[in-house]
Amino acid sequence: MCGYIKTFAKVILTGVLTTVFRVMGQLLIPAGTPQTVLQPSIFSTNGTLPIVFTVYGIFTYSILSAMYLLIRDNLSGHKLGKGLKYGIACGIMWISYLLEPLPHVISLLDKVAYPIADSAALIVMGLLLGLFLSKSTPSKACDRKSSRMPFDVLLISAFFVVGRFIQYGYFKIYSSFETEMVQTLLWAVLAGIAISFVVLWFDRLLPTQNKWEKALLTGLVLFGVDLLLFNFFVPLVFTADIPDLIIRTVVDTIAITVGLLVEQMLKSQKQSK
Repeated sequence: MCGYIKTFAKVILTGVLTTVFRVMGQLLIPAGTPQTVLQPSIFSTNGTLPIVFTVYGIFTYSILSAMYLLIRDNLSGHKLGKGLKYGIACGIMWISYLLEPLPHVISLLDKVAYPIADSAALIVMGLLLGLFLSKSTPSKACDRKSSRMPFDVLLISAFFVVGRFIQYGYFKIYSSFETEMVQTLLWAVLAGIAISFVVLWFDRLLPTQNKWEKALLTGLVLFGVDLLLFNFFVPLVFTADIPDLIIRTVVDTIAITVGLLVEQMLKSQKQSK
């Protein structure tokens, strides 16, 4: 019991320190070109945004820190390197979404500053996780067949792109699809590829031997929960369309999870031949 309490305390401490770092980074970002597409949230107008942002930040980074425990035991190398890898993986996913073409993101400063600030915070989170919750172990070689990796990445990213087509065409989610179709589709392809690399890495590191459980844990938890937490930073700052955020979170999560399940099915069929 004492061990669980210490782990819980270290997870919360990591969440607090990461949030402090992220808030400090926010203070360093100069004001960009004002946008008029989205209205400010109630927290922005009544002056409570710093408090709400801090509380939600601690919650988010603590949950992400707890999810690190799912893959920690299968990471190898120096303890700081273990946490750093996880922080970089989370950063890749957040950067992928932060670079999505959206009508309210008009300032070049915003397009550059926020990916840097968020990814830096996630890297700090990873280093703290390595320091507090990891032990150095001998390095071991990657056991995933490199010959399958390109196919697996393209397969999962294809499901992601299809999911995005459904969101843009059927659900009409908030996007720049109608005004910047080429840029939006290019983003979907590149984001799908980047996310696929990350979720395949997560999938390999999960301790369970059940391939279907691996796919579900990776897609629904390591990706889906992360995406849910990321997306709901938006209502803190802007008067956001909550159903729209739910749709994009659910469809993207389903797309990645189905892609992982299909990847596991095809791999099983190949191994049985």
